Amino acid sequence: MRSVQRGGEHDLTSEVNTTPEIAMPKTEEILARAGVLPQAFTCTATHGGLDAAWVHVTGELDIATAPELERILLESQQHAALIVLDLRELGFIDCLGVHTIVDASVRARKAGRRLILVRGRPDIYRVFRLTGCFAEIDIGDPDRELRPMGALQRSLVARSLLKSG
Repeated sequence: MRSVQRGGEHDLTSEVNTTPEIAMPKTEEILARAGVLPQAFTCTATHGGLDAAWVHVTGELDIATAPELERILLESQQHAALIVLDLRELGFIDCLGVHTIVDASVRARKAGRRLILVRGRPDIYRVFRLTGCFAEIDIGDPDRELRPMGALQRSLVARSLLKSG
C-alpha cells in the first residue's frame, strides 16, 4: 500500500494490495479435528415407585433444548411428588436452561411437590449463583456411584417425607 503524507494526514485513496479471502473453519470442524465434540443433548425420565421420578440430562441445555426439558419436567410433575433432576452429565447451561429449571422448581413447590437437582459440574452451579437463582433450587449431593432408581431415590424420598411431615 502506498500512502502520501500531507500535514499529518494520510491519503489512503491510492492503490491497495488486497489479500485473498481465506475460508475460516467452523467451530464444529475445529472441535472435530481436535477430537472434542460436544455431547448431544438427551433428556430422559424414569418413573418408578414411591411417587418419584428421575430425570437425567446430558449435553448442552440451551435455547434450543430447554423446551424438551420443560416438557419432560411437566410430564414428570403430573405423575410424581418428587422429581430428581440429574445434571451430573450436563456440559453446558445457558440462562434459558436456568430459567426452565427454576420455573419447574417453583411450580413444584406451589403444587406441594419437590424438584431436587443432583449436583454435577461446578461450572453449572456457578451459573445458578451468578444469576441469583441458587436459593430457588434444592440440590442433593449423592454418591456418584448410585444407580438412578435405587438407593438414592429411596433416600431422597425419605428425606422429602421427613421435611414435609
